[in-house]
Amino acid sequence: MPTPTLWLIVVLVICLLMMGVTFSLYRTGIAGVKMCAWAAAVSCVGVAFNTAIPLYPNLPLGLVGSTLFGIGMPLSFVGLRQFFGLSVPWRSLVVLTVAYVTVLVLYYYVWPQWATRTATVSALRGLMSILVAILVLRRRPRHRPAYPYWFTVVMAAGLGLMHTWRASVYFLRLDSINALSQGSTVQNIYFVVGLVTLPGVLLGIIMMIHDRMLDQRANKARVERHNASLDARGG
Repeated sequence: MPTPTLWLIVVLVICLLMMGVTFSLYRTGIAGVKMCAWAAAVSCVGVAFNTAIPLYPNLPLGLVGSTLFGIGMPLSFVGLRQFFGLSVPWRSLVVLTVAYVTVLVLYYYVWPQWATRTATVSALRGLMSILVAILVLRRRPRHRPAYPYWFTVVMAAGLGLMHTWRASVYFLRLDSINALSQGSTVQNIYFVVGLVTLPGVLLGIIMMIHDRMLDQRANKARVERHNASLDARGG
């Protein structure tokens, strides 16, 4: 099997590709697109920091990487709520983020425990992924093709379940490794599933944005035909 560092490099490359496509939609004017693009960027930077840990073991790259990687999913949740025209529970998200960062800092500097930090990251991303799946499932437009939305639901649910399982493993200390760069069966399962579901969520968001663009174009064409018909009658 590939080493964890190699897995991380592959994940980083794929996420960068998906991020590039998301930023290509930055000027669409569709609500939530900019936040989703920055969420992808934050996650990619987090993966990059984690990938560089073996190169600079004395720097707190793991803390920075875990912080950014964890925050990426709540930002995606914010972007999708904006995308569906919903208010954002900023206060709850800020409290959750502060608590999350506090736990990471404490278990990095005060009680150094890699397993607890890893479980915390997966717990946050698992929770937010499940919330994303529920949000898209409940708010998908019924008059539009269902595939982009169901694809996102399945990918987000799969990512959420995988992170929930991983959080349980490390909270219960069921895996003996104590660094992301070390290999284990749990690590391999995490990377294999993550290689599908993490880019899959980003791809699903991109497909939903494109569907929104098609819907707007169809509505514009419908209005133009209606106006042309009225002009013809008036003439």
